[in-house]
Amino acid sequence: MTAIRGAFRTRIAYVVQKNGGSQPYEVRVADYDGYNQFVVNRSSQPIMSPAWSPDGKRLAYVSFENRKSQLVVQDLGSGARKVVASFSGHNGAPAFSPDGSRLAFASSQDGTLNIYVMSSNGGTPTQLTRGVGNNTEPSWSPDGSSILFTSDRGGSPQVYRMSASGGGATLVGGRGSAQISADGKHLL
Repeated sequence: MTAIRGAFRTRIAYVVQKNGGSQPYEVRVADYDGYNQFVVNRSSQPIMSPAWSPDGKRLAYVSFENRKSQLVVQDLGSGARKVVASFSGHNGAPAFSPDGSRLAFASSQDGTLNIYVMSSNGGTPTQLTRGVGNNTEPSWSPDGSSILFTSDRGGSPQVYRMSASGGGATLVGGRGSAQISADGKHLL
């Protein structure tokens, strides 16, 4: 036995676009093997980028309801939905902090895509990156002290790391994902 959850206890969240109907977009949750599937939300507008809270009880995702990109956090038990970010421009790529209290996300509210952090319940965001290229796809280090993200500030997409409270960013590596392994040692 190990302390690591097995595949049979793992769930996935994903987006489906059905042909036809008044609400062709759905975010769904299912067991890793495809069983126990259920619809979390249906919409007439696109839904994208579902992200799990660490406790598995909430999903954050991007919804284009109201004809603009919004970040939504939804409680899977009650179904309660809350729009936590609806700023001008694009709002996307939500990622919960390891303790579930904060969301990192990308937003172009100032004209360029930058990384922001705010409470997972909504509120005023803190801008972490500033106008140097497009900064997107944030992910948290396992201890929550830093955020990795993808930026084209060097001419092509590369992975950078910065403190979760802001400050300078350090180049981590070339092309690839800003997702980090659970032990914090490897990019995925």
